[in-house]
Amino acid sequence: MISVKKNASLNSFTDYVYREKPRTWEDLHKQTKFPDLYSQIKLALIKEQGGVSAYTEEPISPKSHIDHFYKRSLFPKRTFDWNNLFVDGLSEHYGAKYKDSIVTNKRDYDLLISPNENNVERYFTYMENGEIIVAPGLSKQEAQRADYTIKTFNLNNSELKSRRARILKNVHDFGMGLTPNDIRSALVDAGFKTVVEYALI
Repeated sequence: MISVKKNASLNSFTDYVYREKPRTWEDLHKQTKFPDLYSQIKLALIKEQGGVSAYTEEPISPKSHIDHFYKRSLFPKRTFDWNNLFVDGLSEHYGAKYKDSIVTNKRDYDLLISPNENNVERYFTYMENGEIIVAPGLSKQEAQRADYTIKTFNLNNSELKSRRARILKNVHDFGMGLTPNDIRSALVDAGFKTVVEYALI
């Protein structure tokens, strides 16, 4: 998971919400006054996230969607809150869709770490097999939140673990002759930036 510095809301999105006063997310998909608005929103969010999922850190593929971190069914007033919007893949096995199947009430969010928080990365570290684990040195409450977040997004799904393990191996192999900056450049499109940085320590 990465920290995402949210920019100001996209002007066309703000304009749409102000003028049309939509009540549901489906209203946005049905409207015709703002052509390509959904695509514009998604592209702006992907740019904010550096081209990767804020939850899993895998590169955003064309098959992706806009996720409401705070579920619309539980927090309808946050449906059009720019700070609540993130782009993620469509996997049912991890990430946003998995989170939505696990979170059932507002209290669950007391434990769930949001990409909006500062220094999200400090909550997690990695094993050589690609497993993401709770970082050492956290308070009991912080460790509980980190563990809950890992489970709620299913960040130790076998596919994610395998991809992180390959990144770790690549960094190790590259380390034989490349500088850290060369390695970062070589893996810039691979995603999993925090895994790369962990391996470079």
